[in-house]
Amino acid sequence: MGQLDGTQASTRMVRLHQRIPSLRLLRRARRMLDDAIDLARLRLDALPDGIYQPVPGLPVRKAKRAVGSQSRWAAMEPVIERLGVKSAMDIGANVGYFPIKLASRGIPAVALESDPRHVRTTTTAVRRNQLDNVAVMKLELRPDTLGLLPTTDCTLLLSLWHHLVRDQGLDTATHLLRELWARTGKVMFFDSGEDEMPEWFGLPRMLPTPDVWLREYLQENCAGGRIEHLGRHRAFDAAGLPTDRALFAVIREPQ
Repeated sequence: MGQLDGTQASTRMVRLHQRIPSLRLLRRARRMLDDAIDLARLRLDALPDGIYQPVPGLPVRKAKRAVGSQSRWAAMEPVIERLGVKSAMDIGANVGYFPIKLASRGIPAVALESDPRHVRTTTTAVRRNQLDNVAVMKLELRPDTLGLLPTTDCTLLLSLWHHLVRDQGLDTATHLLRELWARTGKVMFFDSGEDEMPEWFGLPRMLPTPDVWLREYLQENCAGGRIEHLGRHRAFDAAGLPTDRALFAVIREPQ
């Protein structure tokens, strides 16, 4: 009986080894098919204007907001290093430029995005960059979805606040800002559309200047935060024309 069991086990092992090359070929074919589908979908999702951010590893033409994304990262990176950031969340991550830059520094990041096209592009970019420390979350930021968000050292709220005001009103946008700050352990990076946005966005008048108004707004609504102005950076208005916006770091003061 023991010899028979041994023979059966040996036969199973031989069959398993015979199947391994076929399994490897199947996995390789699956990866190639997945890559082809991802690239076809990426090119469709990038129509008609390409992608917004210069994400590494994506075979698409120059990103519309390459200069502004790169200059913002250059301004934020020293703050991130200085504060010893260990985790991050990008609200409205678009196609994932900032989460991928953070993850490439060894900082696990959440990319929160509501547009399915951008979610697909971010997922493709994460895979092509061979990163295992980026979580891509398809979710619209609203009061009823706030409870799903984690607490992280760093929050990015870039070029989104004016959309929150337009879609949900100033009071709700302010509530969301306060709640995001409450989930931020060390620093929040913030910029927004300013006076260049049309009236139908419903933004308040930013007097005496957008830089001053936004600094005071952040100081009022981010309790325990110290505001650093990180310069003005290239952006685009609602008509797609170039402009620039103030970038702020809201740094949590030690208790």
